[in-house]
Order: sequence, then C-alpha cells, then structure tokens
Amino acid sequence: MPTIQTNCALQALFFFTLTLSSRAQPRQPDSISSPAAARAALYYQSYIGADAAIYNGCVYQQTYIGVEGSPYFLSDNLTDGSVVYEDLPYTHLLLLYNTVLDQPVLADRQGRLLSLPNGKVSQFTIDGHIFIHLSAGNIPSGYYELLRSGYATLLLRHTKRLEEKLGGEIRRYITSQENYYVYKNGHYYSFGSVNGLISLLSDKQQQLQRYRRSEHIRFRKDPLTAAEHLVDYYNQLPR
Repeated sequence: MPTIQTNCALQALFFFTLTLSSRAQPRQPDSISSPAAARAALYYQSYIGADAAIYNGCVYQQTYIGVEGSPYFLSDNLTDGSVVYEDLPYTHLLLLYNTVLDQPVLADRQGRLLSLPNGKVSQFTIDGHIFIHLSAGNIPSGYYELLRSGYATLLLRHTKRLEEKLGGEIRRYITSQENYYVYKNGHYYSFGSVNGLISLLSDKQQQLQRYRRSEHIRFRKDPLTAAEHLVDYYNQLPR
C-alpha cells in the first residue's frame, strides 16, 4: 500500500510536471495540458489505485425504475471519461452524468457506482464532452458543457427534471431542457436565438449578420450548430 510520504512525493512530481507544462503553453480547457503532465497524472493515479480519494464517494442510488426517459447525458451506459477531483486529474474512468441531479457518477474498480460531490469536481469529460463547474452570481450554479472558447466562450447547460402526472395511475417521466450562454468581457449572458447571440457580440455585429445570411444559419432548426458556427466565426475575426 502506498505510504503517506510516497503519496506526497508523487503529488509533488505531478504538480511540478504540470507547472512546467503550463509555463510552456497556454492553459487548455482540459486540465491535463501536455503529454508530460498526462503521463505524470496517469502514473500517480495508477500507483495510488483503489486508495485514491476519488473512490471515497457515497454509493449511488438508482431510483429511476419505471420512469419514462433517461436521466443521463448521452447514454445510460458507462462511458469513458476523466475527472478533475480536488484539483487532481484522473483519466480513463467509467462515468455517467446524471443531469437530473447535475452529478457525475463513477464506477470504481469493483463495478460499484459512486456519486461524486459537486464541490470537489471542478471539471469532467465524458465521451469527449467537457463540463466545467460554475458558480457565477448571474447564472445557475452547476455544470456547463464547454463548447467553444476564445474572445467569446460558448456554454451549454443540460437540465433534466423528474416529473409526475396523476391519472388512473401515477406516471413518472423525464423532461429535458437546454440553455445556451456566452461568456464575454467577464460576464455570462443567456440567449435563445441567432439575433440574441449576435446582439451580445455587438462589436462584430455587421460581420456576423453577413455571415449568418451567407451560411443560411437557423437557430430553431439546429441551435447547437448555429451557435457554434457564429461563435467560431466571431473568435477568428481580427481585433
């Protein structure tokens, strides 16, 4: 079993590698920002093994038997992902993301499902989708999917709710909602249309309107693609 002294030494090695990497290049959305840092993180994780702090979560209780719809992001099946837990990155994990509870769920090495407390998970990825935890005053606290970053950062909030309807018998079902946000000049703004997004990016409004018309961008038809295309174009415009 790893000793406390060995654990401390490994943590120091990991943070030293990560610090050198962060000085060499800009910080990326994924906290493991270089191959060297990724190797150090993976070595630390594999050495600590089942004793890692991330495996100290509470047993996850599944309470969705008989419920119509899924509470999970993308799939009910465990999916490959990574987690930044108490500022330490863990890779090659099997995860679920319960969007009703807004909570990542981890399978440990024995196959048990564990709930990861939001206060300790600053970021996680699942099937290539990056989620970051935000607690800004003007938007709901929770996990947001990071879609684009640059002069403007595009975020998507996935929300599901468990509803009940009384009739001959109680019907329990999942409803879902998606809300888009853009972060610009230190503030978060919500939007629900192409015009709403362009108005928030008003310093390049004319260029965005021309691009929108030329590309026939329609938010109602495909909001995700529309928002990504507009923010991508905005971020590449010269300043």
